[in-house]
Amino acid sequence: MKVAGKTLRKRSTAAPSRATLTLNAETYTKIDKLRGDASRSAWVQELIDQEEERRDREQFVALVREQYTPAVCRQTLALNDEFPVHES
Repeated sequence: MKVAGKTLRKRSTAAPSRATLTLNAETYTKIDKLRGDASRSAWVQELIDQEEERRDREQFVALVREQYTPAVCRQTLALNDEFPVHES
């Protein structure tokens, strides 16, 4: 069995200013149909930003759900009954 040697390269700590994403032809066709007048790069970056925001919201919701225990829920309902601010 032969093992190819690898040279160790020092990686740059700075983020590259440009990167290439390789996708199959079917995916490029779908992107082109969906992106409208936006460039591919801008459209893909927008998708990434939206996904990041969605994950942040989900993480926030999970945290809030942990904090909104049944005891807190009961206290909130009791306060709403005691101080009915939504009734006209």
